Amino acid sequence: MCVAALLFPALLLAQTAAPAPRPVSPAPAVSAGSYPVMSAAAKARARQIFGYFEGGQSAPLFAALSPQMKKGGSAAKMANMSKAVATQVGHEEKILGENFAPDLLSRNTVYARFSQFTKSKNPVFTVIIVDVQGQVTMMQFRPTPPAPGNRFTDYQVKTKLKLPFEGDWFVYQGGREIYQNANAYRDAERYSVVFTVLKDGQAFSGDGTKNEQFFCYGQPVAAPADGTVVLVNNTFADNLPGHSDQVMPNGNRVLINHGNQEYSLLLHLKQNSIKVKSGDKVKQGDIVGECGNSGNSPAPHLEYRLQNSRGTPYPSTLPAQFLNYLADGKPVEAGEPVRGQFVRNGAADAAPPEEKK
Repeated sequence: MCVAALLFPALLLAQTAAPAPRPVSPAPAVSAGSYPVMSAAAKARARQIFGYFEGGQSAPLFAALSPQMKKGGSAAKMANMSKAVATQVGHEEKILGENFAPDLLSRNTVYARFSQFTKSKNPVFTVIIVDVQGQVTMMQFRPTPPAPGNRFTDYQVKTKLKLPFEGDWFVYQGGREIYQNANAYRDAERYSVVFTVLKDGQAFSGDGTKNEQFFCYGQPVAAPADGTVVLVNNTFADNLPGHSDQVMPNGNRVLINHGNQEYSLLLHLKQNSIKVKSGDKVKQGDIVGECGNSGNSPAPHLEYRLQNSRGTPYPSTLPAQFLNYLADGKPVEAGEPVRGQFVRNGAADAAPPEEKK
């Protein structure tokens, strides 16, 4: 499975071929093809593929599949599948939301779409992944109920939070719906946010086989607010890209008590990078460690959770509202970052990252 699994849970496939496995061989050193990762062309191509699927255009849809996706399938089987889908769920009548992100271990663009279909009680969640040649390497489709509310849906954060980094970071996972956040159905993690750094739409340079090739790796991670450090883990080795540690899933981490039963948890930090110890007082913006790839982490990234306990009773995440930041260049007084945004602390006149054409 590709690293979109970091965002999306397993879904029922709506095509004739199996999904592409997560790449374990090096990524090409240079993106060839007409659909560079996260480019306007790649985004338009993904929407075009959805149009083929939703419109029952089985011939161009099958032609767009990668060679591996075509194995075991045929244009005729695709046509039968398209008819079955149309009979069961009908046609899209309203798009509820969409977003784009790169696959963290390959030069592919991941498109997520959440929409209402005419014959489906529940919204339909579609994921389409296209490579730099414009070929479909994975497609998933499933009616999925919206994430239910919980007792923290209307929670008002008491701590004045600041994004825990400087510069432009990309929100790889964040939001309250399943197409934005794979944890939307789990109270313990449902409001977690995952950040990474992109350049030219990609998370890494070279072949992506070394942590040091990822742009976020080793970047400073800061305390989002004043508080007291109450837990530190610093000794877990960073994983090689494409692998993860299931035994100690949180990896190296720092937990900060802000008072009012609000705690900031910073996860997957770089081994031996943590600069604080339990009992230390920290101020907002103090550097506490570096972004890493430890724990259940197949690629370097930073995961942030605001939670309501130190660990006992078992914590639930709270909807973290960060203050005075920019999302895609637009000032946000207080808000929750969502998947697909570029966010940063800074002046309201800061320019947004330039989208690759």
